[in-house]
Amino acid sequence: MRYTHIPLLLRNIYTFKGFRISGLFLTEKELRISLEKRRKTGTCPNCGKRCRKIEATYERTIRDLDFSGRMTWITFHQYKIVCSCHYRGIELLDFVDKYSFYTRAFEGYVARLCEKMSLKDVASLVRIDWKTAKHIDKKNLRKLIVPLSQLNPEVIGVDEIAYEKGQKYLTIVRDVVAGMVIWIGIGRKEETLDGFFKELDKGKPRAISIVVMDMWDPYIASVRKNCPDAAIVFDKFHISRKINEALDSIRRAEFRKADDKERKGMKHKRFLILGRQKRLNDEQRETIEDLKRINTRLYEAYLLKEQVLDIFDEADVHAALVRLGKWMANVQRLGIVPFLKVINTMKNYWYGIANYFRLRLTNAASEGFNNKINIIKRRAYGFRDLEYFMLKILQSCGWRAP
Repeated sequence: MRYTHIPLLLRNIYTFKGFRISGLFLTEKELRISLEKRRKTGTCPNCGKRCRKIEATYERTIRDLDFSGRMTWITFHQYKIVCSCHYRGIELLDFVDKYSFYTRAFEGYVARLCEKMSLKDVASLVRIDWKTAKHIDKKNLRKLIVPLSQLNPEVIGVDEIAYEKGQKYLTIVRDVVAGMVIWIGIGRKEETLDGFFKELDKGKPRAISIVVMDMWDPYIASVRKNCPDAAIVFDKFHISRKINEALDSIRRAEFRKADDKERKGMKHKRFLILGRQKRLNDEQRETIEDLKRINTRLYEAYLLKEQVLDIFDEADVHAALVRLGKWMANVQRLGIVPFLKVINTMKNYWYGIANYFRLRLTNAASEGFNNKINIIKRRAYGFRDLEYFMLKILQSCGWRAP
């Protein structure tokens, strides 16, 4: 049904700067709106001036937000202008981007849905192709993300996360003070992190005073090269993981050597052994005490693990370092090979461990980010478009433009 009289309600809903509604066509499934220009000039996107020199006129039809369940289409004419500032091209309109098939309102709605839903669900809901939904979301995300050149990080955390099987990693850099992801790079090589420092404005890398990271030599080399005055802090959770891995290797070795009776007593104890004693209830503590009778070597290794993790909770820097030195000497005396390997690692990276006790900084927040990232990955059943995946991470965990 075509309308010549335009209801006031629709005139108030469909307000497009520089245009007025000239016609409506309504069916059960769609609403088509025709617009006519109010002026014979076009706005220059370069300088903002109004131009009278019109080189050509193009008719465009674009999709807008649905009206009462109907797909809504807007038809209008757009000028190609020649401006005194030497711009020659399509005029600026506030409701649609150049070359887009959708209004900005529609694209904004799709982008908000994509933040909470999968592309497939969004595409089904708004009745567009999933590739179109992705294109709209990527376009919005590029506008949304704050560029690294506008940030001034002083304390950063560096971590990696696997984005695909086969040793494929992303390097994640976050501002520790702000608690935000600020940069993502593909891979975990020295050159990968070098890319982060290159993207910072000149002089900013030297303003970084502290870097929290795992004991990963390529990252260490990049930090020392790009911000040599920064204090490197090794995350205590990374050290704890190495200690737990050593304890678990002892548990497996002792289980293989044990007879049937000992194995029965050692079964289903892995998570109790690797967990912190202070978090166990009375029944679980009794179960751990039974290890002393079942397997003395495993029980000694368990106590060594508890001792060193308690040291990392020590508040006094000097006392912590003295206790850690005594613990290392005790391990060497006992000669427990998996722990000896951990000690050698700790000696090689002692400077960063000492800085942990002095500065008390960790990458604990990155675990929360990693959980968010894994949720994003699961929601999309994996990302084939790596750029899109990185943008979604920054949307969820990074700075956003106002």
